[in-house]
Amino acid sequence: MGMRVDRDEQAGVRAFRNQLAVVAGITPVVAFVLVVDRGSIGVLAVIGTALPLLALAVTAAVPATVDPRWFAAVLAVDVAAIAFIRGDVPSVGVSALFALPALWSGYAFGFAGAGATTAVAVGLLWVGAPGEWSTIDAADTARLVSLPLVIAAVSGTAAALARRGRARQELLHDQAVLLRRRLSEVTAREELVRAVLDSVDFDVLAFDADGRTTVTNAARGGAALDDLADHTATGGDSLVRRTLDGTELEEELVPVRRDDGTARTYTVSTRLLPDEGGGGGVLVARDVTAERRAIEARDDLVASVSHELRTPTTAVLGSVELAREVEGLPPDAERLLDVASRNAERLVELVGGILEAAREERVDLVLAPCDLLEVVDAALEAAAPAASAAGVSLRTGPRDAPVRAVADAFRLRQVVDNLVSNAVKYNHEGGWVEIGAHAVGDLVWLIVRDDGIGIAEADQDHLFERFFRAESVRSTGIHGTGLGLAICRQIVRRHGGDLTVLSVLGEGTTATMTIPAAGPDRTAATT
Repeated sequence: MGMRVDRDEQAGVRAFRNQLAVVAGITPVVAFVLVVDRGSIGVLAVIGTALPLLALAVTAAVPATVDPRWFAAVLAVDVAAIAFIRGDVPSVGVSALFALPALWSGYAFGFAGAGATTAVAVGLLWVGAPGEWSTIDAADTARLVSLPLVIAAVSGTAAALARRGRARQELLHDQAVLLRRRLSEVTAREELVRAVLDSVDFDVLAFDADGRTTVTNAARGGAALDDLADHTATGGDSLVRRTLDGTELEEELVPVRRDDGTARTYTVSTRLLPDEGGGGGVLVARDVTAERRAIEARDDLVASVSHELRTPTTAVLGSVELAREVEGLPPDAERLLDVASRNAERLVELVGGILEAAREERVDLVLAPCDLLEVVDAALEAAAPAASAAGVSLRTGPRDAPVRAVADAFRLRQVVDNLVSNAVKYNHEGGWVEIGAHAVGDLVWLIVRDDGIGIAEADQDHLFERFFRAESVRSTGIHGTGLGLAICRQIVRRHGGDLTVLSVLGEGTTATMTIPAAGPDRTAATT
């Protein structure tokens, strides 16, 4: 009949309330008749008054979860009770009481219940009480026309409102079920993320747009977040604030000294979250103290061994040069001395590169205002003899104004020297090398291009690895340590910038250096 019986857990309560309303409607009418016309009250009226009271007692006694269809019998009792009362008192006021069960029927059983109750009530009105058809006059219009229309309208409106209410209730129920399902999924996903975060070997911190912590895996027992918080509280950079200001960190080394005097080193990476999701960001910190100590120990060992090798190697090279000055050497001896000299020079170069790589991280940058164009000119002047001997032309790009930056000019000269030297060495006769420098916004750019032998795509991912030499270079017989580019990128990154290399085998190579014009210490303030 248009209702969801399996969900109606308060049917008994509502039936009691509806029956109470029917009793409340019938009782005053009967009481009024007793006052104004006691003689008209007979057995039928007494029965009609008692039946709704009996039905009220029944609805009060049944459980709240009873099947609501059972109350159709209660409605039938109410209709019969009103008919009994009307048998003794056939007045319009009593006849209007049929609207009460019709209203309940429309609400409880929809249009089918409303139609059935209305049909019975109208039928009883048209049949009439004993003697009611003896005379028909204008007063019977209410009984035969008006009241049937009113009863039909009341029951139909109740059915429509009930249907709309049930539809809204079902919609809310479905939405609640969906919401619970989504909440369960989100909870499960959150528990999964929490389990993953607690199982990784690094600390994770999520924060909102105001820098407040929203998610963390500090419960796993890592000390990184506490150490970094103490580092910020004692005057260190706020990594969260730098990220919110627009500077995403990538494996940035953050040394921390604890209150007990011990030192730890962490790598920190941060990412900004989209504004559509509320903004904020994520910080990932990993303790690399043991790794850094291992690297330092390795570099100390390499530097120590290289230093011990440098002295005897230099002595060997000097002895070879002295031997070559001896007159009357046989041709075979001169050839062997040349081989020894070349290999001794290569060994000295290799040892020097190793010492430079080991020393680079430990040497502080000497920052001062400088003009990058002057650094380029000095590098070109130094490379000119080698370029001329190799048949390679050196040229510079357009120059509009000085390219100023706060940097260590000596270290930048080392970078430019290495890039130009590589472009000349790995070129061909008749080739060219072009160097350009310019400022764009807050960054200073240096670009070195050549049309040399190029580098295979498979080798380009390894260019900045120490001691790596591309296959196309090894096949040329040109000597090198494989340390130059690694040292250059290290210098550039210490300036707060980056060095990239793009190349096409057989067509040439382009090396691009970018550093902040204001210097590495102010990168966060200018990005």
